[in-house]
Amino acid sequence: MRQDRFFVNFEIQKGKIDISDREIFHQIKNVLRKRVGEKVILFDGKKEGTAEIEKFLKEKIRIKILEIKENQREPKIFVSLYCSILKKSNFEFVVQKATEIGVKEIVPIICKNTVKLGLKFERLKKIAKEAAEQSGRVSLPKIEKILDFKKAILRAKDSDLKILFDISGKDCFKIKIKPLKKVSIFIGSEGGWEKSEIEFAKKENFKILNLGKLNLRSETAAIVASFWATNLIKKIENQCK
Repeated sequence: MRQDRFFVNFEIQKGKIDISDREIFHQIKNVLRKRVGEKVILFDGKKEGTAEIEKFLKEKIRIKILEIKENQREPKIFVSLYCSILKKSNFEFVVQKATEIGVKEIVPIICKNTVKLGLKFERLKKIAKEAAEQSGRVSLPKIEKILDFKKAILRAKDSDLKILFDISGKDCFKIKIKPLKKVSIFIGSEGGWEKSEIEFAKKENFKILNLGKLNLRSETAAIVASFWATNLIKKIENQCK
């Protein structure tokens, strides 16, 4: 059964509350055509609650939060996706799918072969919000400011595992992984990484891994790598058996 979910910018607590957010009001009343007595799910970044619609007021909705529960669906590993800005709407596609997969933060980067240099951050945040609502997440990924490649590499220095994905690397599905909490993954532009970028990453203790023997488009690689990283806990558990 489909559950209509909405991200709210206040802490969810049991009891009655009026929601005046114009977008939520419009979605519930005019798009979904919800009625008094029907339920929706609200989430605030940490937990989610089942809410019953009690009354439609002028430009706001009175709801009653009936039940609150911690969400157990979020990945246990904090994954940071560093992805080159891509042409057309491909970066928006990456943001949408990485959010659905469970990535915690997305950092747009500019490397030597990056062509497009600008992004519409408000649109990206809207895409991430809608993807989180649809996928059942309780948190939104943080979309960071644009960084150049070297600054991004240095920003990731405190991660337990740092990976630059390139077809020249080792097979990511065959390597052993130690227990960890934070992973940073790097995806290059449509033109791929320059040799000097790969060498710089190696000097900063990055692993160079591949996602298979085929050349993947950057947006495809970003999605596959994100799924692999967010599910590393399963690989670690299997190794310990």
